[in-house]
Amino acid sequence: MAKKVIMPRIGGSVVEGTIKKWLVQEGDVVERFQPVLEVSTEKVTIEVPSPASGVVLKIYFPAGECVSVGETLALIGDPDENSPVG
Repeated sequence: MAKKVIMPRIGGSVVEGTIKKWLVQEGDVVERFQPVLEVSTEKVTIEVPSPASGVVLKIYFPAGECVSVGETLALIGDPDENSPVG
């Protein structure tokens, strides 16, 4: 089953972050805890790790997009898995 890469809560009052850049592309193989993208707020930039080992099935937002905390950013799963919507 595919695992979601979720926009993390970066600080107590932060409700959104901007995708600074993706470190992977759809179809790339990743390891659990490998950084897959950089997210920035007004004060900090962090790397977001993969929640699982597998293949990047879907990236939902491009670099430069502002995304709310809790949104699904990407899906990681088996290469033969159908990527679900949402």
